[in-house]
Amino acid sequence: MAEANKKGTSISYEDSIQLMQMPRPHLRFKGVWDMQDLYEFMITYFRDRKYKFYERQYKHKVPHPYGVERQHVWQADAVFDETYQWHINVYIHTYDAQDITVKMRDGTVRTFTKGRIWIEFSGRVTIFDDHRWLESPLAAQFKMFINRYVQKKRHQNGMWDVLMYREIQKLVWLTRRRLKMEYDDYEQRHWTGVHG
Repeated sequence: MAEANKKGTSISYEDSIQLMQMPRPHLRFKGVWDMQDLYEFMITYFRDRKYKFYERQYKHKVPHPYGVERQHVWQADAVFDETYQWHINVYIHTYDAQDITVKMRDGTVRTFTKGRIWIEFSGRVTIFDDHRWLESPLAAQFKMFINRYVQKKRHQNGMWDVLMYREIQKLVWLTRRRLKMEYDDYEQRHWTGVHG
């Protein structure tokens, strides 16, 4: 249980929210890819699943003879219900990236990126992430009671598994297909049920 302040009247907001971290699947790829297509694909994926998409950070580092280094940090948030919020973070780091222009067979000109890319996916489930439980010590104690006894079975029965296998692993698999990597089978497809 969280420590109270000196007067014993309230619990801090950071102590009151409960987080569960996930493992971090990642992709490493060396070759040619369409960064604009990858960006639009991930935005479409998240918006179709009712996530709010945020591009948190973009860094373009000083170019060197081998190419450019770029970092993207994207975040997608969804409110599952009044208890749970899902957060998916995507960290993309490109090394030795060079933009190349390719003329397609139909006459259009497209820009691809050649280099190395590292994509890391992480997620977390936030439980009771609101300030209404901090109005009094009694509300904070009631929140702890609900978590320990009322919601305990629901916490244990797969909120994290559903986020990991239906959302994050599916995104990893679809990203591999979008990058045209050799890995082409989604082994967690039926892990948490046929309808997912």
